[in-house]
Parts: sequence; structure tokens; C-alpha cells
Amino acid sequence: MTSNPYAPPTTVNSKDQTHVAASRLRRGPALYIAGFGLVGGFGSVPFLALQNPIGFAVVLLGCILGGLVYRFRSRNWPHDPTIPHRQLLFSAFAVLLPPGVLFLFAGPYGQGPAIVMIGLIVGVSVAFGIFTSGTRRLNALPIESDPSELS
Repeated sequence: MTSNPYAPPTTVNSKDQTHVAASRLRRGPALYIAGFGLVGGFGSVPFLALQNPIGFAVVLLGCILGGLVYRFRSRNWPHDPTIPHRQLLFSAFAVLLPPGVLFLFAGPYGQGPAIVMIGLIVGVSVAFGIFTSGTRRLNALPIESDPSELS
């Protein structure tokens, strides 16, 4: 016999309910870093049009500002102990992936090395934004602090 589809849901323990609700939310700094990096990219166009190398630093400042905005927004969220490992992994992808893909498209001849340098600048900027964002995440389960850490 099948169960009644109109029956009320079964009650869930409060610890299980927080874990279920927290596992559905994925709030990370990627949109902040990419969004502010894109704004920095648009802001760098006037500098690069005048062949001013400060334009390359504007993208870096945009990604770092995105990480700082996320850090300010997440100041009351719990620390996630798994974040430092993921930060290293994601920053390695950010540094290696854009220049590698651009090198495959541009090739080693002609404009290839210059395009790879631009990809490297963007990748390093994103990596700095990842490390600037900190280790607080909304979906992190709060960990109990040691009494020695309170003082």
C-alpha cells in the first residue's frame, strides 16, 4: 500500500534540519571576485587605451576589492576548516587555467606570449581575490572553539 501524499511531513531533529538547510545553500566569494574583477576590467580600458600599464593593476584591485566585500559580508558567519585547502586548489586553477587555455588558442607565435601574460595577470588577480575572501562560509557547520582560543 502506498503512503498518503497529502500527509504532513515527518518532523526532523533540529540538528538534522540545520544541516539540510545549510547543505542546500552555497554562498561563496566567486561572484564577488568575478563581478568586481569584471568591473575592474572595464575600468582598466581607459588606461590600456592610452598604453598605460596601470590598467593591468586595476583588474587586480577589482578582484581584491571583491574578496574584501565578501569578507565584510561574511564577518558573522562561521569559519569553515576545509576552506584553506580549497583556496589553494582553486587559486592554482585560477593561475594555470587562463594562460593555458589562451596559449592553446593563440599559439606560441605572434601574439601568443602577450596573450598568455594577460591571462596570467587575470589568473593571479583572481587568486589574490580568493585568498582575500577569507575562510568564513554561510554553509559551514559551526565548530566548537577551544577555551584557550577565547583569551
